[in-house]
Amino acid sequence: MKYMDKKTYFAQLTHDAAINEISNKTGLSVSTLWRQYNKGCEFSAESVIIIARAYGENPVEALVEFGYIRADEMANGKTVARLHDASNDELLQELARRLKENADADWVNSPIIYREEFDMAANDDPNARLEAETPED
Repeated sequence: MKYMDKKTYFAQLTHDAAINEISNKTGLSVSTLWRQYNKGCEFSAESVIIIARAYGENPVEALVEFGYIRADEMANGKTVARLHDASNDELLQELARRLKENADADWVNSPIIYREEFDMAANDDPNARLEAETPED
């Protein structure tokens, strides 16, 4: 996740909607929205969650952008459960993002095999196998 200043994120989150439109969509009062916006986009955590949900965005990511939680705290959930619940498209999109992000890494170009002894897929690193089979001196 790339971080941006709060006003830029708020504009992106709300699709540059006017405060009156945001109020209508969220149920938050116009005066509350204006007051929090005019204080440098210092929205309360509750307002951030309500606005994010109203615009179909992840409220946890919004809390990170507004500084209420750290990104590492966001990722501390049950990873396996989240992976299990992810659609095939979501998994492929994440895999594509990681491959693009790490295009120069050695592991990107090594084959992936299924290892029954570990019941998992892993990169097949021939050097690791040679190191494991080399007797100690």
